[in-house]
Amino acid sequence: MSSVHHPVSALPQRWWFLALLAAYAVLELSFNHRLLEMASSAAGADRAKYLSDMEVWARLVSGMGLALVLMRFFDKRIPSRLLLLVSCSLAGLLLMWQLQKAVVDAIVARADEPELRMSAHGYLTTAEALKGRIELRGQAVLMAPASDELRPVFEALWSSTVLGLEPQDLEPTAGAMQLSSLWFALKPSADQQRQTYRMAVMTPVALGSSLLFGLLNLCQLFSGLSMRVLDKILPLHRPRPGGWMLIAWLSLCLILSWFPANAWVDSPGYRGVARPALWENQPLLAPFVEWSLRAEPAWVNPVAWMHRKMLADFDFRKPWQELQ
Repeated sequence: MSSVHHPVSALPQRWWFLALLAAYAVLELSFNHRLLEMASSAAGADRAKYLSDMEVWARLVSGMGLALVLMRFFDKRIPSRLLLLVSCSLAGLLLMWQLQKAVVDAIVARADEPELRMSAHGYLTTAEALKGRIELRGQAVLMAPASDELRPVFEALWSSTVLGLEPQDLEPTAGAMQLSSLWFALKPSADQQRQTYRMAVMTPVALGSSLLFGLLNLCQLFSGLSMRVLDKILPLHRPRPGGWMLIAWLSLCLILSWFPANAWVDSPGYRGVARPALWENQPLLAPFVEWSLRAEPAWVNPVAWMHRKMLADFDFRKPWQELQ
């Protein structure tokens, strides 16, 4: 008779919940890859327009991810599965929508004119920095050509990484006259600078959040599947606690995300100059940048495959634009 009561307390192993986790992981990680593509390849007005759409998607998909996490921890307190799904979905969407918006708005609102200029300057120096022609206070950023995994992350996040610095801290080792003439020729307006600054803030927040929730729910999926396999091998007459299995998968995921070698985060320019300045001057933004710089290169190939093969390169623009 005890097996009759299992479904109420065994949500993490229920097939319908595992299917939701699988579908969500494909959606979230595919979105992460698309956002990285747009942030690293689009330019000018197109980049601003596309990333504005991406910001809306980022809040929605991260909210779905939080909802799935909440469902795991509230399933014993809310017996009705329909009520659990609806209440956690509403809570997750509202919380992540407001939280991501509040973080980005708070950082942008406190930006002064030098910080706005720095974001534009960082954006304009991305190509030179990627070629290893920019040093930070005399310290090298890339001492070797960027790998295929690192290149899109560098292009997307370079301007975010240097937000704690000043333009004179970026020292060209070649092409100084070209950079100088480009800066004075373009003369970005105040609105353009603020728009560029918002993109530099939003990109790591959206990238970091989407990858975090995608991996977290992927670990939930693998944990649930592992527990089902274990129950088949060693059946019990009562629900088996699965928290330890989730912790094991999360630990493995964190190790694979945080510790692989990365030429950018290991460089003296980042470790000795950019990172301390970012944590000192942008404490709200720094955790998102740090996580994204370490985890994105580690997972860029798997999430690219997922986006292309399983979601057919879905564009993640406004739904009505997808239908046109």
